[in-house]
Amino acid sequence: MSLELRLLEHALAVGQHRNFARAADALGLTQPSLSRSVASLEKALGVTLFDRTPKGVVPTAFGRVLLERSASVMQREADLRQEIRALAGLEAGTLAVSAGPYPAETIVATAIGRLSSTYPGLQVRFLAADPTEIVRDVLAERIDIGVANAEGLEKNPRLSVEKLIPERFFLACRPGHPLTREASPSLRRILEYPLVTTVLRRRAAAVAASRGHVTAADASGAADFVPQILVNSVALGLGVVRNSDAIFPATIAHLADDLAARRLVTLDYDVATLAGPSAIFHLRDRTLSPAAHAFLAILKDVEREASGVETTATRVARGRPGKRPTARSQRV
Repeated sequence: MSLELRLLEHALAVGQHRNFARAADALGLTQPSLSRSVASLEKALGVTLFDRTPKGVVPTAFGRVLLERSASVMQREADLRQEIRALAGLEAGTLAVSAGPYPAETIVATAIGRLSSTYPGLQVRFLAADPTEIVRDVLAERIDIGVANAEGLEKNPRLSVEKLIPERFFLACRPGHPLTREASPSLRRILEYPLVTTVLRRRAAAVAASRGHVTAADASGAADFVPQILVNSVALGLGVVRNSDAIFPATIAHLADDLAARRLVTLDYDVATLAGPSAIFHLRDRTLSPAAHAFLAILKDVEREASGVETTATRVARGRPGKRPTARSQRV
């Protein structure tokens, strides 16, 4: 047996006013229409809900139960509507985002901050993690949106993938590092020093060689190189490099403060897109929440802004247009 909420609302009005005429007026109905609604409800339940007496309309025992239960049903329905309106208007709701260390500490952190400022009622869970873990969490529906290395993700039919603008990477080291005294050191020479990375095992030279950024001789000598220092955040990597002879690949966005303060310099070596392009991804067959849509819109705005800022910052770091930022040409 299915009961319409409209009929319950009409019965509640009759029970409140104890008069069909006044209840109909409060509902904006004609009295005959209200009488038909109550009759339909009584027919559906197979009982009499109201007795008409000289003193007014009185609920029967069945009517009292109906009115009591209907009040809670209507309140839950009102609460549900309010919750849906709040979610749609981003006054409430939740969002879970996970990002690889590089995007997490730049564009994603900025986007989360803007999202929270714009919609303070949202509950956001924002984590930095290894790309493999992020993919697992998105597929298991533990995370709504992932932002991480995009290699191979397009082949997964369950994921919707949108690549981000590729970022240019530079090799950073402390001022006075032995390599700063060498003009255009080779990758083989660079890898004589500890390499800090956010990935446990990465065939860095092979990746660079496959993109034409190093010579075959360099790649053959370093393709099986295992980085000595593993970190799970860019901030940790920068801390290690400031206090050692280690080398760390990072973007201008990550290096800007250290370059400006002369805590770090960059080597005259073009690693370009060594870390691979990042992408935004989520489950293809799931409808994104309003919070997720809002986050993605903000993230894309931040990405476009960062792309322009990075170009300007790179020129500043170079010291003059057309040159890579090097240990000898820093003019920040």
